[in-house]
Amino acid sequence: MREITMKVPDMTCEHCEKRIRDAVVQAGGTVKELDLASKKLVITIDMTDTEAAALLDDAGYDALIV
Repeated sequence: MREITMKVPDMTCEHCEKRIRDAVVQAGGTVKELDLASKKLVITIDMTDTEAAALLDDAGYDALIV
C-alpha cells in the first residue's frame, strides 16, 4: 500500500465525496483525507499513480497527482 495525493478540481459536493470514497474502497484502498474546499484527496492504495488517477477517471473525476 502506498499513499497518493491528488487534486480533484471537479470535486464540488458531498455527492462527489461519496462517489470518490466508494470508488477507492471498492478498489481496496482507504481515504486518508478528502477536502472539498481545497480539492485535495489523499488515499492509501496498492496502485501506481497512473492507476489511481484512472480509478478516479472511471468514477467521473479528473485527478492530478501532486
